[in-house]
Amino acid sequence: MHFIPLIYFSCLTYYFWQKHKTFDVAVYISMLYVITSFCGVLMVMGGFLSSEGGVLIDGWEPEFDIKPTILYCGLITLTILPFSFVRPEKLEDITNVHRYIIYAFTFFVLLQGGVMYFLVGEFVSDLLNGDFRFIKEAHYAGDISPADVKMLTMPLPIQIMYLLSSITLLALPLFFYYSCIEKRSLWLTLPLLAVSISPILRGVVVADRTEIIHYGLMFFFCLVFFQKVITRKIRKFFLICSIPTIAIGLIYFLAVSTSRFEDQDEGAEGSLLEYAGQSYANFCYFYEHHNSELYYIERELPITSYFLFKSQYTETKEERSAKEGFFIGVFASHVGSWMLDTGLIGSVVISVLFAMICCLVIHRYNRTKFDIADVMMLYVLGAIPTFGIFYYRYYTIATAFIYVAAGVLFLCSKIVFIWEKDKIENTTLA
Repeated sequence: MHFIPLIYFSCLTYYFWQKHKTFDVAVYISMLYVITSFCGVLMVMGGFLSSEGGVLIDGWEPEFDIKPTILYCGLITLTILPFSFVRPEKLEDITNVHRYIIYAFTFFVLLQGGVMYFLVGEFVSDLLNGDFRFIKEAHYAGDISPADVKMLTMPLPIQIMYLLSSITLLALPLFFYYSCIEKRSLWLTLPLLAVSISPILRGVVVADRTEIIHYGLMFFFCLVFFQKVITRKIRKFFLICSIPTIAIGLIYFLAVSTSRFEDQDEGAEGSLLEYAGQSYANFCYFYEHHNSELYYIERELPITSYFLFKSQYTETKEERSAKEGFFIGVFASHVGSWMLDTGLIGSVVISVLFAMICCLVIHRYNRTKFDIADVMMLYVLGAIPTFGIFYYRYYTIATAFIYVAAGVLFLCSKIVFIWEKDKIENTTLA
């Protein structure tokens, strides 16, 4: 049974490829589930099922039932399907309806990145020479990073900008837009690319791997989406920088992984398979053992939950784990996160709502023109199934403000469109 996700997502990827005759966004996202499903197969066949590596129960012998398997594949497909309407090879133009608002937002993101570099930069080199495992364990134990300590001494506006620094990830699509559509000089756009990696630096100070993986996945998302409009200069720049950048990222990732898992029975290699392939196994475990009477919204609506109930997922995770009888902070895909929080029906409803929102943003099949606000909204929405190979991404206030910022810009662009349409109609009637 554990072969089914691998076979299914391989077929789905092939279907999108044959239908579109190009490597587009849907093919890319679906392919990620082929990779994680393949790692899951190797994990099960190799017997790498341990609580240390992230899979729920040490020695658990899972029986992968057909029902959770169908649910897992079906709900993930539902969240990928809207992106099959986006055809990058047909992209003709990306407009900028609210040019000055986008300029102001770009400046704000650059300022945020500057704050991040100021607070984090001096600690990165010291931490890279330290014990990654000790740093990670200290973080899990509740110790705050040196950057957080420094942040608490800063004025309130600086603290807020630091806490919401995940918004700087929106600098990535802005970099592609200004470089490839407006064809600005690299000297002007490189600061955007530089600040887009600032969340990685914040992750480095606590020996985190998540941010670098998320950034890499979304960088390739942008590459796929902008593929037709990427200029020769940008391609050359990426080719020159790709080898050292990938090498540094891999060295860091492997160093953190090895220091964390080297003394486990399955070794670093087996633990890495668990890291990459555990989502399907954990989803099946949630399906079998989740207490259906427990419901939560802290992860799906972190901002609402905080202001109404003063509750956050990161604060209630241990309490919830005690009630469930197992540790809930593991990878189970984005649909697995939804199922654990809202039950079977809730996960179906959220997946349907997500697909509907994506369709509203994409607007129509084979669309050839987008506004930059549309692109940023697609980028934010695309992160859910893309990073969903692990878990639901926007589970904290800090990460949730990414879709708040993108949503506000998206709505502003539509309001301007309505005003302009009314103006044209009034002119015509006159």
